[in-house]
Amino acid sequence: DIQMVTLKREDECCGFGGTFSVAEEAISVAMGKDRIKDHLDSSAEIITGADMSCLMHMDGIINRDKNPIKVMHIVEILAGVKP
Repeated sequence: DIQMVTLKREDECCGFGGTFSVAEEAISVAMGKDRIKDHLDSSAEIITGADMSCLMHMDGIINRDKNPIKVMHIVEILAGVKP
């Protein structure tokens, strides 16, 4: 079963923003970590969305930091792909 959780700051940017992530790498990573922390604090097991750049940015940070949370595109969830 899929259950949605409410994030404290669901409208905040992940920090990728195309060239922003290159020009302002430290800020970009800090923003991504902040988004991931919001999901972890909300007891989410999966981060999902429709923007691949956001998902790839957060997935990279998650993998580097060895966080337990998974990242899936919304289409994967709708298609029944298991995490």
